[in-house]
Amino acid sequence: MNCRIDSPFSFDVVDDLFPLPPLSCMDIPLPQLPSVVSRPAAALKPKNCRRRKPPPVSSDHSNPNEHKKRKIIHRDVERQRRQEMSTLYATLRSLLPFEYLKGKRSICDHMHETVKYIRHMQRQVQELSDKREELKKLSGEDSDAGTAETLSASKRDSVAVRPRGEGVQVVLDTGTQHRLPVSNILEALLAVGLEIVGCISTKINDRFLHTIEAVPDGSLRNIDVSELHHKLTNLEYFPLD
Repeated sequence: MNCRIDSPFSFDVVDDLFPLPPLSCMDIPLPQLPSVVSRPAAALKPKNCRRRKPPPVSSDHSNPNEHKKRKIIHRDVERQRRQEMSTLYATLRSLLPFEYLKGKRSICDHMHETVKYIRHMQRQVQELSDKREELKKLSGEDSDAGTAETLSASKRDSVAVRPRGEGVQVVLDTGTQHRLPVSNILEALLAVGLEIVGCISTKINDRFLHTIEAVPDGSLRNIDVSELHHKLTNLEYFPLD
């Protein structure tokens, strides 16, 4: 069951009878907060913090002549540095070949070309060094071959013919690798009209020394020593296997 009670007063009439005060005029109590300014200085000071020192005051402001003197010295040092760099740069350009400077004007380009030229020269030096080592090896091999050939030649047989009284003396020096048989010498002496009267063989180290004495057999009147030596030295050698 719904009951409705009608008020004899309307809301508009109530507002007119009891007006509300404006908000700006209302006294609203606010809580009291502690003021930051009222805090002691010790509480605001951070712990473990040193006091910064003020930057030193430059003496240039107090002494303008000193500042001017420093500027002059700095200018002179910079001028000298630029002169030295210019001299070094001119020297560097004079050392580069023309093909590395052709069409290049900036200093940066010249520096790049200088690096290329240095690398090119390093490669050439390395190639020449390799060729020198190869020539040294070839020269050493040729020297060894020449030495071996000389030693081989020195070890070959030798024949000496000397006059001895009415006849001749033949001395045959033979090695172990190449040997001229004594029988060939004896046959050659008999062929020219000489008679063998003595033959002595001696071994010295690895060589054999044969001494042969021969005289004319009557059919030979004069003995030509040089011609006999030529015949004996041109006899065939028989290497030992």
